Amino acid sequence: MIYRNFLFIVCIVLLPAVASTAQSVPQFEVALGYSYMYFHPELPALTTQSLNGGGVTAVYNVASSLGIVAQMNGYSFGQGWTNKLRDLGYLGASETNMFLFQFGPQIKKHTGRWQPYASTLYGFAHSEGYAAALRAKGSGTYILTADGGNNTAFAMEIGGGLDIRLTKTVQLRAGELDYQLTRFGYKNFSANQNNLKVFTGINFTLNAR
Repeated sequence: MIYRNFLFIVCIVLLPAVASTAQSVPQFEVALGYSYMYFHPELPALTTQSLNGGGVTAVYNVASSLGIVAQMNGYSFGQGWTNKLRDLGYLGASETNMFLFQFGPQIKKHTGRWQPYASTLYGFAHSEGYAAALRAKGSGTYILTADGGNNTAFAMEIGGGLDIRLTKTVQLRAGELDYQLTRFGYKNFSANQNNLKVFTGINFTLNAR
């Protein structure tokens, strides 16, 4: 219900942009930059983690305000995650990275200097390190291994941001704020990890029409 209400508000805000057809719209957009995730592991005694990383977002604009997004982000859990697992009695080691691959529609205002946008994306997340912690906890062995079929999970993102036009082909991605869902689990256990994601960087616009 919250997500549907959010999308309704976004559509109302961006409705003038959707209605406008006489505008210069780039055929492609590519954003590169820094990404931060406030990740909630949903494991007892493991607190929320701050993940640092980066990403790239590619958009193909199919209409004046509608684009199709392909997005990839990568994050590192850092040494603090490993130290916490060891303090809790976990043994062994595994990679402590997370990668997100997501796709979906985007609505964006392409006129003026200030260009807000909103999107909802679906795809998958991959993390050997987090999946290893789930397996170790769920099996009761507390031994971290890289083997297993739960390294990949469903992912969904909903949010938006603001681009500021600097030149004809370069925009500042001043800030993007997203609700990022991941759904990692183990055997019969599956839980939503409700996370917050922030992105900032540079957006390049190509082939204006």
